[in-house]
Amino acid sequence: MVDDGPSPAKKQGSTRALVALLAFVLGFATVPHRVMERDASRWFDGDPEKTDALAAGLARWTSSPDLGPASFETGSRRFDGEWLFATYMMAAMGFGQLPLERPDVRDTNLERMERCLDAMLEPRVQPFDDEAWGGDALTSVAAPPGSSLDRGHVAYLGYAGLALSLHRVLRPTSRFSAREEAFASALARRIDASPAGLVETYPNEVYPVDNTSALGALALHARATKQPPPAALARGLDAIRTKAIDPRTGLLHQSVTLADASPIDAPRASGTALAAYFLSYADEVTSRALFEALERSQFRTVLGFGGMMEYPPGTRGRGDVDSGPVFLGFGVSASGFAIGASRAHGDLETFTALYATAHLFGAPLEEDGTWTYATGGPIGDAIMFAMLPAPRRRRTWS
Repeated sequence: MVDDGPSPAKKQGSTRALVALLAFVLGFATVPHRVMERDASRWFDGDPEKTDALAAGLARWTSSPDLGPASFETGSRRFDGEWLFATYMMAAMGFGQLPLERPDVRDTNLERMERCLDAMLEPRVQPFDDEAWGGDALTSVAAPPGSSLDRGHVAYLGYAGLALSLHRVLRPTSRFSAREEAFASALARRIDASPAGLVETYPNEVYPVDNTSALGALALHARATKQPPPAALARGLDAIRTKAIDPRTGLLHQSVTLADASPIDAPRASGTALAAYFLSYADEVTSRALFEALERSQFRTVLGFGGMMEYPPGTRGRGDVDSGPVFLGFGVSASGFAIGASRAHGDLETFTALYATAHLFGAPLEEDGTWTYATGGPIGDAIMFAMLPAPRRRRTWS
């Protein structure tokens, strides 16, 4: 057989990768970081002019009837669905976080948040989870405790539950209260019943970062209802601390076994950074430990621009749907999620360096009172909207 060399599709993919790499290097080398970071302190301080413009941009995305799975091009039906769900969920978190620091925007942003909560609960947003389980998460919530249906779904129930519980903190009695109560009860039951204290995302697939969203939901539920935290919260946190965190690096393993939480995938910065954000709602000590591990082993600066290496020293790997693109070892998702963790823990220096990179490669546009990141699309805007105004624990939750 004659080897004709790479196919045109492979050549095109290689060319795009080379162009992206060159743009990445040239961007670092030619754009002064101080230009890109000049507004970082305004974002860090929650400047209304900035946060309100980003909120307006997300309100436009999430109210569009055209937003659907086809808005994303991951190449996977499941991941397109995940990204649609995550867009509404992260936007809901952003809309809910603004009133924590600024009561003057409470009513407008609660209305926007509720639009996102409604969307998350629509059947059109659930197929990514439904198809994996052969049944929908909402039906499983109503299943008899301990039945075969009363298991898993932690990505859908945990992420949606976190947004619902944040809403309940802001509005303890609403049309969402019963749903939030049911989600919190189901999550607590499933953590209690799981062999290692961690719940499945998909059948026999356990991702610790998804579990941290559930732990955040349980903590916020207790705050909203003025009840003691459930025992499941302590069990889940113990599982994260003692089983899911790599003792060498302090980073969170990306995936573990259901039976005893033995690691399957390497510790990764993307899951660690997102978990640090989620756990800022549940346990400041564990959240800070994860953030400090990121700073210690993964954080790098190049000409003043900051980023998080996706894989720990001595480990190599490629980018995937969790990490996003990985350029020269830097993970896009890890660097973005770490913006939220750095604000949550009051680290202006790290926040500023990460923001400079996000500003450079996100290509933000201001138009008609809105702020949007041209290269990120709806999911990119939603993630930045959740991370940039992430609650600063000492200011907001003390």
